[in-house]
Amino acid sequence: MSGRLKYSTHACIGLIPAFLLGSQVFSEQTFEIELDAPVHDRWFYPFNGNAGERPLASTFTAFGSEFDFFDDRDGQVLLGFETQTVVPSGMEPGAYRITSGRITLMIESDDIIYDPTPDPWQTFQIDGPADEDPGRANIVSGVAFRDGFDGWSFGESGPYGNVDIGGRNAYPIDFDSDGAAFDISNSLTEGYQPNPFGIGLTPDVPAGEIMPALTKLTFELDVLDPDIQCYLRRGLDDGLLSFLVTSLHASSQQGSGGEPYPDWVMKENSLVFFDIADAAGLELEVVLADPRGDGGDINGDGSTDVTDLLLVISDWGCTCCLSDINDDGRTDVTDLLGVISDWGN
Repeated sequence: MSGRLKYSTHACIGLIPAFLLGSQVFSEQTFEIELDAPVHDRWFYPFNGNAGERPLASTFTAFGSEFDFFDDRDGQVLLGFETQTVVPSGMEPGAYRITSGRITLMIESDDIIYDPTPDPWQTFQIDGPADEDPGRANIVSGVAFRDGFDGWSFGESGPYGNVDIGGRNAYPIDFDSDGAAFDISNSLTEGYQPNPFGIGLTPDVPAGEIMPALTKLTFELDVLDPDIQCYLRRGLDDGLLSFLVTSLHASSQQGSGGEPYPDWVMKENSLVFFDIADAAGLELEVVLADPRGDGGDINGDGSTDVTDLLLVISDWGCTCCLSDINDDGRTDVTDLLGVISDWGN
């Protein structure tokens, strides 16, 4: 990392009591991670010529504008946190369990109303119901990529993609009932309410009031959601966690002057250099278990037996668990049959 960036990591590693299921024993380690800056951050907007070098990045919507080639979530903030320096990567997703997590991001604007609750998509429609509270919420989501990119290859310099609806090469996601990721960039046009990974909150400002400049918002990650848990596990296994921050504040593209929209502090900001402001941060508590053994040997004790069978039953329906021995994303009957077919090996 550049010497001008505040970037530090902290990991507390210690053995925790073994997890028991029948005669099965797992040894585990717990990691408390604090990353004070992302390895990359960028304003993800179609006409941003210096994506990874801007001191500020804005979030806003183009919904209702006269242009028909902008996503609803037009201005976005892409964050990437390298975790492999503090948590071993490549252990397979099911070996990780995230017990808590949060992202922090500081707002540079001094004219944004604090809204801790996402507004129903209908309140954005011309003939829809009125928004019951002032302001618009800020949310964080996971990221998926197009055109063969991933978080590592896209980074701060990857090409935006096609300037058209659904054309961007990185996009915020939600999950369908089968756990498949889908693009939420146009949730207003398509008429649905996405499930965010986290909502920007602060204890320092009452809801409905203006946030002072350099207010820090905390996005608590919903680690109890199985699809979000799986996303985080896969990111830790890869060594990089990517997120997109979006909001639905109206931009001036709507032709009516729009409204104030958030400007977020990026790691290149001079205020970060002088320790006046903070770059985006990530905190996670992660429990890391022993990796799975071969075949149906889920607990890695060298044989496939009743303890592995009990693990499958205990984890039934789980996404990204060690008991998902065929790696199709969910523990189910195929994994149960896999243990039975490998019995005694």
